[in-house]
Amino acid sequence: MEIAINTGSLSFDTPAAVSQAKGLGFMAVEVNLQQAEVNYSFDQQPDLTFFDTLAQEIKLRDMHVVAVHRLFLTSAQAFSQGARREILHLAARVAACLDAPFLLVHPVDLFVSEEALAHYLTDGGGLPVISGFDKVRSEMDELEVTLVLENVNHWCETLLATQADHMRVLIDALECEVAFDVMRGLNRPSLERWVEQVGDHIVLCHLYDGKDCEERRAPLDPTWSDRIALLKRTTAKACVVEANASPMSHG
Repeated sequence: MEIAINTGSLSFDTPAAVSQAKGLGFMAVEVNLQQAEVNYSFDQQPDLTFFDTLAQEIKLRDMHVVAVHRLFLTSAQAFSQGARREILHLAARVAACLDAPFLLVHPVDLFVSEEALAHYLTDGGGLPVISGFDKVRSEMDELEVTLVLENVNHWCETLLATQADHMRVLIDALECEVAFDVMRGLNRPSLERWVEQVGDHIVLCHLYDGKDCEERRAPLDPTWSDRIALLKRTTAKACVVEANASPMSHG
């Protein structure tokens, strides 16, 4: 597994973050999409010029991108299935532009609602994906970008994709891979259980010290040696370091 750093951990200005990552000795980054750089709206065609330039800058620094991390949605974007579909498609195009093999997403990017997802996980039925998802997924396949779902939830008492057995159901249904936030998985139910349940689909691991909604620090706790030993049993291609002060930038 190689070590990368999430650009949002360093700066919301992605070119500046890439420069800082290089200065810190990283040769790989996970590019965290930013609203100001994506500049999405319903009334304009997306312009990938910014990302074409970013791709050139990364190549000139002899670096590469292990994954593109989804855009943190505004309330208006999260309220619209159409906006979420278009942003998902745009993010896939950005990943292809940056020659990134993986597009990391959260459940909010794919599913109609939290309630619909909870009903699916308990009672079955049709997978409640957003309108137009299948078309976007086909286009991702054409772009050779792999969909990767992270174990994230937005309400502490609602487990959903943060439970290993639930994640197994979702990745089988979506035919996708897993980005594993290690700290979120430690007690849901255990790191060992995650490795057992979905270790054959984990392609990215997010590493940091700290808890949800708190400052995230570089993963320096001595217990990481044992955790890394377990993570080596997965199919992870990269470990992505996160370290930032703002809970709003957490992936």
